[in-house]
Amino acid sequence: MELYTISALSKYYERWNMRLRKKDEIHVIKNLNLTISDNEFVCIIGKSGAGKTTLLKMLGGIEKPSTGSILYTNMELYKCPEVKMEEYRRKEIGFIFQDYKLLDEMTIQENILIPQILDGAKRETAESKVEEMTKQLDIYCKKNFYPYELSGGEKQRAAICRALINDPKVILADEPTGNLDSFNTELILNLLIQIKAELKKTIILVTHDKDICKYADRVMEMETGRIKEIHV
Repeated sequence: MELYTISALSKYYERWNMRLRKKDEIHVIKNLNLTISDNEFVCIIGKSGAGKTTLLKMLGGIEKPSTGSILYTNMELYKCPEVKMEEYRRKEIGFIFQDYKLLDEMTIQENILIPQILDGAKRETAESKVEEMTKQLDIYCKKNFYPYELSGGEKQRAAICRALINDPKVILADEPTGNLDSFNTELILNLLIQIKAELKKTIILVTHDKDICKYADRVMEMETGRIKEIHV
């Protein structure tokens, strides 16, 4: 089943061209067409500036396209009411970032709880979910620590817990192994494969690291806002 249908998608920004003394456009995404299936692990590779993160933000409902459409199941994302978009971001999407985005003034448990609190979950129920998830990802003993007390691999596992806590259908991962050594890179990628298989998640991962391609079901390359499927 197709989860995303992306049609004629473009993103550009206007800037003032001092030399020509007029506005011109910087095109980040150029007329992109793409489908992504349910329970698929898609890897999009490309150099910095290729448009990977912009695409991920548009799929995540936080960066409006300039033209084109993104259909998620039967809902066109950027034509639905804002209340529906907020629900989509909160319930359907889990984000994982290269720099973890953990708040240093909060414990690991408190960081993981944030999506549940925003969703209005009962504290007791939410804490029970954190306990179960941190045990599954082998960081239960670290849940009362602060992020600065953890290793990079432990921080990323905590970030994955936070991404999964609301049981989203889609995981969007932006260079999730960019700050990790080879041991923790392999650990995190195998964990994502396990999450896809056991929890039936769709994973869309963007990276500049071609070695990650072997973990994905499908690999695409992005260059100057355009995308093509490749075989590895």
